[in-house]
Amino acid sequence: MRLRPRQRMILIAGALMGAVLGAGVAWMLTQPDERSGDRSKQPLRPSDLFKLTANIATLLREIDEIRRRV
Repeated sequence: MRLRPRQRMILIAGALMGAVLGAGVAWMLTQPDERSGDRSKQPLRPSDLFKLTANIATLLREIDEIRRRV
């Protein structure tokens, strides 16, 4: 696959942003939640997963919109 220089730079920038975001999420998931103290953790509710899915879909739509403008 041959890419133009601008496409190559966008691909590299996207890969770097994804790597930084992934590392940040991994760090957040491995840190103990100091606010919870000794309380037992609340289980995930279906509404939590729905909100997360909706936010991811919105993010992907925004990325697609940026792609169309480039």
